[in-house]
Amino acid sequence: MKAVVYKENGKIEMEERPRPKIREETDAVIKVTLTTICSSDLHIKHGAVPRAVPGTILGHEFVGIVEEVGSAVCKVKPGDRVAVNVETFCGECFYCRQGFVNNCTDPNGGWALGCRIDGGQAEYARIPYADNGLTKIPDHVTDEQALFTGIYCQPDIGSKDRGNQTCDTVLVIGAGPTGLCTMMCAGLYSPSKIIALDTDESRLQLAKNAGLADIIWNPQQMTEKELEMRIKEESHGRGADTVFEVAGGRETFQLAWKLARPNGIVAVIAMYEED
Repeated sequence: MKAVVYKENGKIEMEERPRPKIREETDAVIKVTLTTICSSDLHIKHGAVPRAVPGTILGHEFVGIVEEVGSAVCKVKPGDRVAVNVETFCGECFYCRQGFVNNCTDPNGGWALGCRIDGGQAEYARIPYADNGLTKIPDHVTDEQALFTGIYCQPDIGSKDRGNQTCDTVLVIGAGPTGLCTMMCAGLYSPSKIIALDTDESRLQLAKNAGLADIIWNPQQMTEKELEMRIKEESHGRGADTVFEVAGGRETFQLAWKLARPNGIVAVIAMYEED
């Protein structure tokens, strides 16, 4: 089969690779029907992901059709159309039980596909822990719609285990496509308000008009001190309970930490690269 392979820093090649096989009883093999190139793939190419393994097939955002399943897989079967979770997780370790599946302690846990084990920029892919990592695609949803996965949100945002979820103030830095999906996901947990920051007015208006953000601000229209003050005014003087950094810049990365309250949650969704 054809596959896109990370060879070494700065080098990616198309190669012929053998079709993957079931290795563990929890595996599935899928035929990839549609895949993407993520900015994280570019980070791998440029040497910004130290854990990336040379010789690995890239790709962690893809959909396909189940071809084969291991004996322990019960939630999907051959012929099912499925979307693949970015994270690989066992579902049994301490972190998985707490909902932090990106910290799964399995050797292939967390972001493994397309980074440390072969991913989906190929004709076929092996999916470990298939019952956890595959989601059936409803018949009325196209592959293109299913592929637009947006973002995986940690269950910390207003989850019932955190008590009064209506107190949460969520700040999303970056209102591009991933930022909009982040707002959608955060909104599912009913925070008291979602604040969106972006330097592009059209993006901010889209977030506002779509009902994804309660407050929209352009940080270029105020000083950083003014921004910090306004965030505190909207969060009972604390700072944002949860901040999603989705812009991927050095300045926005630093800003996320400044705008979060003490002991708040900062989720860095977009990585930035050193010059």
